[in-house]
Amino acid sequence: MKTLKLFTGLLVIFVTFGWKTNNPNCKNSTYILNQVQEKYDSNQEWGTSEIKLHIQEPRVNNPQRYTKLNLKNSDDYFEMERFREDGIVKRILTGNGESKIFLNGESELSRAIIEQYRLNVERSLGHKKFYKLMYGLPMSLSNNFWEQIRSAQKAEYEGREVYRVAMELKDEMISKHWTLIIEVETYTLLAIEFNHPEDPGKEEEIITFEGEFDINGMKIPRIRNWYIKGTNEYLGTDIIVEELK
Repeated sequence: MKTLKLFTGLLVIFVTFGWKTNNPNCKNSTYILNQVQEKYDSNQEWGTSEIKLHIQEPRVNNPQRYTKLNLKNSDDYFEMERFREDGIVKRILTGNGESKIFLNGESELSRAIIEQYRLNVERSLGHKKFYKLMYGLPMSLSNNFWEQIRSAQKAEYEGREVYRVAMELKDEMISKHWTLIIEVETYTLLAIEFNHPEDPGKEEEIITFEGEFDINGMKIPRIRNWYIKGTNEYLGTDIIVEELK
């Protein structure tokens, strides 16, 4: 009887905790996400890494847009220069909370100019959140980022067998509801859908990924194409051009 109780107890422990580990027989969403992150960042460099990138960001209404990005995760430093047809905006946020904003090299700006170009700290914080999340994919998808992650579903996407992993974010970024599309065979992140179940009338978007860019021992998606999900209407593209020194 004691042997039976011991076996039963061990079985409960195995079932309970094995589901949360990297057991290859447990294809739950957390395991799948861990495998995706392992593929792109096998040495776990993202948390202490610094990346400097030149990114082309053509949009339908602004085809010449591009950005120079500097993210230093070890001390939470963020810097970006946005090159637009109407000028160059530079934003800096340091880990100790200091903020600097320049327009064409000038930091002393009138209230009218600040309002016209949205040259405020809130806008800088929004940019930092966006770029740190999007250019840290898939490593930035930590459990601090999402509130709930649902069971993975197998499906087909453009002729490939994929996992669909739905999650609800703690803080909205485009939407609070994301669905990751991950290739089963390679754990490659192929796309993310941005869903709006609380507002069915709002158009859903999808971002698709192409290629990989090697930086600091990591691989990050090189090309991001944005579309309206239902109509496949093209919205824009983000392309990592080169690493900056």
